[in-house]
Amino acid sequence: MSACFCPTATDNRMERLLVCDCLCDPVVRVLEEERPDYASGNRPLYAVFRDSTATGAFCGLVSPQDIVQHPNWIFADLTEHRDCPSVGPAVEVRRAMTLMNQQGLEALAVLDGPNFVGAVSRQSILETLLKRERLLLLQSRRLNRSLETERNLIRSWSDKLARLHEASRSLLTVLKHTSVQNDLFETGIDALTRLLEARYGAIGILDEAGKLSHFVYTGINAELAQRIGQFPQGRGLLGVVIQDNVSLRLADLSTHASSSGFPEHHPPMKSLLAVPISHQGRVYGRIYLCDKENGEPFSANDEELALSFAYSLSLILDNAREIEEVKQARKSLNYMAHFDALTGLPNRTLLKDRFEQAISHAQRSREKVGILFLDLDNFKVINDTIGHTSGDGLLRAVASRIGRCLRDGDTAARLGGDEFIVMLPDLSEVQDAAKVAGKILESLHSSFDIDRHEVFVSFSIGISVYPDDSRDMEGLLANADSAMYYAKKLGKNNYQFFTPEMNRTAQNYMKLEKHLRRAMEQGELELYYQPQIDVASGKVICMEALIRWFSAELGTVPPGDFIPFAEESGLIVPIGAWVLKTACIQAKLWERAGLPLRVAVNLSSRQFHQVQTAQHARHPLLDAVLDALDVSGLPPALLELEITEGILMRQLDSTMEILNILKHLGVRISIDDFGTGYSSLSYLKRFPIDVLKIDKSFVNDITKDPNDKAIVSAITVMAQQLKLEVVAEGVESTAQMNYLRELRCNYVQGYFFSKPLATSQVLPFLRQRGAETD
Repeated sequence: MSACFCPTATDNRMERLLVCDCLCDPVVRVLEEERPDYASGNRPLYAVFRDSTATGAFCGLVSPQDIVQHPNWIFADLTEHRDCPSVGPAVEVRRAMTLMNQQGLEALAVLDGPNFVGAVSRQSILETLLKRERLLLLQSRRLNRSLETERNLIRSWSDKLARLHEASRSLLTVLKHTSVQNDLFETGIDALTRLLEARYGAIGILDEAGKLSHFVYTGINAELAQRIGQFPQGRGLLGVVIQDNVSLRLADLSTHASSSGFPEHHPPMKSLLAVPISHQGRVYGRIYLCDKENGEPFSANDEELALSFAYSLSLILDNAREIEEVKQARKSLNYMAHFDALTGLPNRTLLKDRFEQAISHAQRSREKVGILFLDLDNFKVINDTIGHTSGDGLLRAVASRIGRCLRDGDTAARLGGDEFIVMLPDLSEVQDAAKVAGKILESLHSSFDIDRHEVFVSFSIGISVYPDDSRDMEGLLANADSAMYYAKKLGKNNYQFFTPEMNRTAQNYMKLEKHLRRAMEQGELELYYQPQIDVASGKVICMEALIRWFSAELGTVPPGDFIPFAEESGLIVPIGAWVLKTACIQAKLWERAGLPLRVAVNLSSRQFHQVQTAQHARHPLLDAVLDALDVSGLPPALLELEITEGILMRQLDSTMEILNILKHLGVRISIDDFGTGYSSLSYLKRFPIDVLKIDKSFVNDITKDPNDKAIVSAITVMAQQLKLEVVAEGVESTAQMNYLRELRCNYVQGYFFSKPLATSQVLPFLRQRGAETD
């Protein structure tokens, strides 16, 4: 009785396959702020969590296709731009497949309540089905043997066998609802090859003329595939499979005279299993597998399983045309439901969907969302003059120009008529919306050539901002509409904010831009210098150059007001070059006066990451530094360049190359505001750094806050171990100074010694300081 088949819980579950039986392996758990690892050759599914991969909230799944489509996004961006449907572990596979087909997904999250269990995909379902098909065949043979010896169990065994066949067949045929795509064939041949433990495998699908239309393979790398150069053409044995609609199972190919048809550089093969993909006499293609890993020939069991899989594929192909037609119809309906037929821009429905996504992200990041309501000035007159057909052409051309003014994440939509909406997510500052509005207005300065008509147009633009003006789209649209009408009353061809305060802010921003562009020409920029003191000797060893702006019209403009704008607008590049040159010339004057002091100059991210052009043999920043040293004659050792951690972490290779060149010249490199950014120990080891500057936010409460005290102490000890010098910024009291002296901090800087000094104040300060320390 040892061969007797007894029903068990596992056997019963074959009749009703559940999601928990088909979980993907592996699914990599990551945090939402992480980025995909491009260095790895693996392309798994990623499960994204908030706060903790073990206990954090599940955010969604990210597939390799998502990463390819959006290579620069972090996992949070990849999950939040769409819904993440899920199923429970006890849901039937049929329901999961139906949901994937409806949503156009390759995988679903599996959740047990709020807990993430895993993921189920088309591939994992297919692999499970194939494994169960093999188990079914083994169990079927065992049942047949049992029937011969145990006649009293014939009826129950026959019923069980029929149910097992029906369960496996019905589950395999759910795949017929999948449209024909290369990735389906790739998934299938990969799973079948692994299941039968073959080294090579391929699926070839034929078109109506009998030529290959799809060909996918596994077991051959890209380099070898390139050497092979062409796919098997269906001559010889493979041709027999197609022409005669028969399967072949050969233990030794060399014994068959007709074993041709494989390209010249195809890997040598010994055994072959080839089966046709056919249904009701029609042959759609073939599957072939070569050489089992263990060196044994393919078995009859292998052939049955391959034929079963080929039959399932034939069902898919038999229904492919109908499925594709349904897909195209749905795609057309979906496009019509979400896009404007005239311009191709999103309509109100899609705009609302994207607005809700933008709001969700803005709530987390505490940023703003801008809405621009654009109305073409005098469009009715233009339309009546050039005709409605040409008017439609003008609207399409205007939509194109609007699109060229926007970032990738922005949305331009058409509400109808001559009204357009622009949504600007992730706004840090309100005036960023004004900048986009100004760019759009400027783009309309040149005329449009519409059906031999030269047409000039302009926009009146109203701006509202989430959450300042409203927290829902309809409210923001209404407020932006009101602001647009106000813009028309002011003479058209301009933009206005919904609130007076925002208007004033935008006007101040534009005013600042105008005056800053002329500040250098008019000599309004000036350098002040703040000394750095050697803790051990009390002597001044370095002067940090700090820019000040004294405008004839605006008065004194704080650096915190104009430096961010200069960075954003690109003006920081010429300003930064001027600072470098001016500081080096001044340091050379001090050296000639017998006071060889280092001068420290801050570099901005914009300076560091300029694009090198054909006109520059070197990076523009290197040109600026070398020019400053050449003009001034200052020894490179007396120049110190301060950069932030953020600069280091962008474009690592080019950053390291620039720093190594500067270090080779003899220029010193310091990290400003250390501890407030990435604080990665790896870059301290990799980059040629001389100095760490501890941010004043840690120094302020160093005598009262144990956390700040611990941070400053840790940074100092770490720097000493790495043989780096340390500068503590923002020192303002004797207590702070005494504590830093105990830590053996190298240098200090702050109001306790001196505020930033005008050039004329530096020499008197240095002489007084020298007298005090002598």
